[in-house]
Amino acid sequence: MSFIMFTAGSTQGSRLRSVSVGALLLGSGLAAFGLLASGAGLGYWMSARGPIPARVVEAVAAVPRSNASSLAFTVEQLGALSARLFTLESLAGQLSSRIGASPAANARPAPQSGARKEAQAAGSGGPMLSPRAEHNALPDPFALQSRLADIEQQIARVSDAAALRSVELMRLPTRPPLAHATLGSPFGNRDDPFTGRRAFHSGLDFAAEKGTAIHAAAGGSVVSAGFRSDYGWVVEIDHGNGLRTRYAHASRLLVKTGDVVAPGETIAAVGTTGRSTGPHLHFEVLRSGEATDPRRYLAGL
Repeated sequence: MSFIMFTAGSTQGSRLRSVSVGALLLGSGLAAFGLLASGAGLGYWMSARGPIPARVVEAVAAVPRSNASSLAFTVEQLGALSARLFTLESLAGQLSSRIGASPAANARPAPQSGARKEAQAAGSGGPMLSPRAEHNALPDPFALQSRLADIEQQIARVSDAAALRSVELMRLPTRPPLAHATLGSPFGNRDDPFTGRRAFHSGLDFAAEKGTAIHAAAGGSVVSAGFRSDYGWVVEIDHGNGLRTRYAHASRLLVKTGDVVAPGETIAAVGTTGRSTGPHLHFEVLRSGEATDPRRYLAGL
């Protein structure tokens, strides 16, 4: 028995050929033997590389096939989250210490001892199974992000408190109106320099040379800048919360009514205008319209 095969080539080369059954079987056997030899060679090469490590098999088996998207949180990303958490916690502690706030006030409460005892006293059970190999688990990225959000909120609260504290301090007359000045007449009763009779002195006198720069003791708005017979050339600044400062006997004024001044800004120059016996600055602090001792506010006096 034989098979007839038609081979196509050029017009002159096309012809019919007959192939015997024995030749066909011999060709099929040789092809099968080649496939078996290739498989054996591949198996020998894989066995020569050694068995697949057990930890690799366990790691592959432990990855849920349905949660492949969660692998986006790589080890590098988790490390970055942890570093950011550490930095934010440090910053929160520094800001809290600077303004006197306690970070512990925002911390999550620790479980009470009674709750721990109840947890220990609660029943437990389950089937007895062989222990599994323990691995160092990576931190939960969602827990890290939640903690980061808590720290960022804490920093925002501390920053707001620090800003408010800074604004309040800017409006307190704590800066000396003159640099390196000599304190003269204090606040309170004294002998009047013109009459010699006992009289009340509503501020502090600072002796200084004419033309010495006078600085705002705090930030605020100029509510008065002009000449008065008893004060001479005088500037009055409103600092809010019922606080005002007054700078009298100036030789000239550098601000006008309605100006907003910053703490330490130069507003006038020392003189001896008005009811004065010589160059000096008469400095007052008024609270709700009443004169109070400026030494309660000025630092270093």
